Amino acid sequence: MTSAPSAESSEVTAERWFPASIERVWAQCTTRPGVESWWSPEDLRTRVQRLELRPGGEVAISLRYLPAMLGPERGAAFRAAGVPISLRLHGRVREVEGNRHLVLDLTLATDRSGSGVDSTFGVDLEPSGSGTWLRMSVTGRGDPHWTHQGRTNLEAQLDRLGRSLHSGPVVEE
Repeated sequence: MTSAPSAESSEVTAERWFPASIERVWAQCTTRPGVESWWSPEDLRTRVQRLELRPGGEVAISLRYLPAMLGPERGAAFRAAGVPISLRLHGRVREVEGNRHLVLDLTLATDRSGSGVDSTFGVDLEPSGSGTWLRMSVTGRGDPHWTHQGRTNLEAQLDRLGRSLHSGPVVEE
């Protein structure tokens, strides 16, 4: 089971207002098609295997470089450097409250053993005017590189989430 990051960890946050209802933003953050539409960069394919929205519920997400984006040369370079072309996020739902608050304890596994980098991912939503204010946070390793990467990744995730909110309705499963 995944544990929360240690005392040497740091939190990175990003906030954004979206001109969409809280229900729509929540659906993008908590349904398979919603999460798959924005979670990872465009050169990775996100697949949600499991997202059980209850405290203690299982979370399993796979990320894989798209063959067209990887290409033979880049793929060979990744393999030579020992860089995986697929990654796995697994963990548990720590907290879920209505359609406003979600906390996931996750491990980013880069090998078959399942070990990897632990983090806590949070989403908080609040209706604001004719839209929704979203605060996203990630708590993980406290080193400067992780902090910079975490902030950059969160900002990019919010950009993709915003685009996904305009690309049509989420189909509930």
